[in-house]
Amino acid sequence: MWFCLMKKFTLLLFISFFTSPVLFAQLSVELDSISVTASRITTTVSESGKHVSVITRQDIRNMAVTSVDELLRSLPGVNINARQGFGVQADVGIRGSTFSQVLFMLDNVPLNDPLTAHFNTNIPVSMSEIGQVELIRGPASTSYGADAVGGVVHIKTKMYMEREIESGNGLLRHANTDIAAGENGLQMADAAVELQANRWRFSASVRSSRSDGETFANPGFTGGISDQQEYNSYFKLLNTSAAISHRFSENWSWYVRGGYDKRDFDARYFYTRSIFDESTEEITSRWGLTSLNYNNGNHRVELNASYRSVDDIFDFNSAITPANEHTTNLMYLNLSHQVEFDASRVRFLGNRISRVRVMTGGQFVDKKIESTDRGNHQDGMGGFYVISSANWQGGLSVTSSLRLQFDASGSANLLPQLSAAYNFESLTLRSSVGQAVRVGDFTERYISSEISNLTPLRNIGNPDLQPEKSTTFDAGFDWRPARQLRFSPTFFYRSSSNLIDYALVNSNQIQNATNLLPDEEYFYASNISSSSARGVEFLFDGNLRFTNNRTLSAGTGYTYIKTTSNQETVSRYIANHPSHQISFSLHYNSSIFSVQSQSNYNVRSSESDAIVNGDVPSSYFMTHLRVSVSPFGEGVRFYSRIINLTNTQYQEILGAPMPGRWMMGGVQVSL
Repeated sequence: MWFCLMKKFTLLLFISFFTSPVLFAQLSVELDSISVTASRITTTVSESGKHVSVITRQDIRNMAVTSVDELLRSLPGVNINARQGFGVQADVGIRGSTFSQVLFMLDNVPLNDPLTAHFNTNIPVSMSEIGQVELIRGPASTSYGADAVGGVVHIKTKMYMEREIESGNGLLRHANTDIAAGENGLQMADAAVELQANRWRFSASVRSSRSDGETFANPGFTGGISDQQEYNSYFKLLNTSAAISHRFSENWSWYVRGGYDKRDFDARYFYTRSIFDESTEEITSRWGLTSLNYNNGNHRVELNASYRSVDDIFDFNSAITPANEHTTNLMYLNLSHQVEFDASRVRFLGNRISRVRVMTGGQFVDKKIESTDRGNHQDGMGGFYVISSANWQGGLSVTSSLRLQFDASGSANLLPQLSAAYNFESLTLRSSVGQAVRVGDFTERYISSEISNLTPLRNIGNPDLQPEKSTTFDAGFDWRPARQLRFSPTFFYRSSSNLIDYALVNSNQIQNATNLLPDEEYFYASNISSSSARGVEFLFDGNLRFTNNRTLSAGTGYTYIKTTSNQETVSRYIANHPSHQISFSLHYNSSIFSVQSQSNYNVRSSESDAIVNGDVPSSYFMTHLRVSVSPFGEGVRFYSRIINLTNTQYQEILGAPMPGRWMMGGVQVSL
């Protein structure tokens, strides 16, 4: 197995280098010029002490992808378990974390829904409005609160990134459209417009994606419980968003965004392996966020607030049970104050300190649910934090933080974190260590608690769950032997206790649920006593410029993860990630013609279930390909995409088949 794996890896590495947008956006820009929020204090990538990847606006426009979760597939350390393509639904893990241990953020406010982390990738803005995607590996609970265990995916819109920049005199206009169509009735449209005048900015966007879906044999028909011989994996997705920002003066700026997101899709075997599963789901989200900033150079104050309301209608099988209806509300407030000190006269560790910044802040989150199968509940939680960042003239950067986090029960956790980086001319050494927590969501605690005579192999919640706790350490370096080459290895280790996961348990052993059939198996939310994940990440990327308008770029990443637990239980999510993962990207670009491919090879534990036609293969390879031409300049681009070029038949969640080969074509216009 190892010989075969290394043989394939070596071959892929050779092809990648001599034949992505670049796999990692840092290569196209100097590391020292990219600003990220690995903590709430903005730093450059090289100063953060964390393994951070950045996907830029131009990368998104060029890549052979259709959604944010597909963007993340190419990054080492990231595992995607999707139930359908095209951004319908996907679970994202980082460094072997469960999907609930990843915090998604939009413009500095959290996106994670209190109902379930399955909705984490329901990104409520169009691809055209995204200015930058930051992947921050490792814990970040001290800065951002609960859920940031494996890492953070921070999506920043262009408007948010430029909210404190004046546009100059006169009116500026920008517009982008992307219209495509393909097999199985696929129709996609993504459009955004932006207006700028002096200190005012306005943007609006709309994204629509729909398809009749692929046709599959219905296991329920074979089992004699349905009269439908086949079913279709249809989906209808729509979101709209608008934003306004204004600079009142040199010191004050304000930003507000609102939106609407509607999703209607076939959800068969998304959450269960029951032969009775004929699920469909409709999710409607209404949300708004705002940011108020004061900045006078040495002092910076920022108030972030958001409100999100989500209606979810889940119809498992209307012939057996009525649809489950859930309404969740999430309110978020964060206030921070950052001060920068002149420490140029201070020496420490033999060098002068060039800059010291300290941030203090507080955060409050209120979660509420009204549900037909989970009941009505409300939680409030929050915390207080302090973050400091110091830079030495010799190249050393250190960021430390401490947070006092309160959960809904009133119990408190003290969470420390420390990261450091040392920058030489072509080498950056980095390391970090920190603790994080996560509390169970409403689904993990209460799912199916209000359904009488619950059928076997369905999930059942546990209201007595304890918060997860974890400690993570990582160390690595970024070596740039030449401007257009980079090699970055990283080692990581995470130890977790009270880890929440679904395990197959006999109903006779479940004492806090009275709606189960006797002596049957259910997936019961439980606290696993302890678990550990260790592994390595490697990335190697580079590009070659032939002339001013012809470039060839390649990037290769490899991730190895080993997860162990002291419990001999059949775990549903803890180890649901590849043990070996290889990703690579190729991109040839000229002034008129462009070819880009994005590929993945995964080795993981196989699963099968003949009853639901379920088959998670032990290994699989897939490639997405995009070819585009710009006969009239960069403003108009015609392209063709092939999703899953090799027509690989695979599943990442048992029972939910992923798309086979899917061809589409479209046009992008920028004005």
